[in-house]
Amino acid sequence: MPLLFLATIIMVPYLEFLVFVEVADEIGGLTALMLTILTAVLGIFIIRQEGIQVLANLKNTVDRGESPVSELIHGFFLAIAGFFFLLPGFITDSIAILLAIAPIRAMLGNMMVKAGKRNYENRPRSSFSGGIIIDGEYKETEEDKPKEIDDIEKDKD
Repeated sequence: MPLLFLATIIMVPYLEFLVFVEVADEIGGLTALMLTILTAVLGIFIIRQEGIQVLANLKNTVDRGESPVSELIHGFFLAIAGFFFLLPGFITDSIAILLAIAPIRAMLGNMMVKAGKRNYENRPRSSFSGGIIIDGEYKETEEDKPKEIDDIEKDKD
């Protein structure tokens, strides 16, 4: 896993650079740079608007007493999209645009929830779970109290 993370950290900027060079070759370097800045600004504006909507939905859901899992997932993906919009490049902006679309966020959220349920159902069970529970009360008497060291010494004599 750490190697995958390291490879991602190295490959994403490299691929972004390659795509930027290709786009700049086709439409011009200054135009490509301006397009990158424009997508970042517009993307953050879109994410802000979507985030406000998700927060309103979250508040309404909580006020109704329902589980806000869907809204939290939408917020999670919007945070990732906002981060990707801040990164310069066309690949991360494309991923961020996809994450900004509500039906795609819902589909990815459903996939995450299903995977989580599947992992929860397939987890190893504890040998202590599902046993019989006996409820009762306990009262400590003089016989149950631990003896002091002096009392133990007296018993030895």
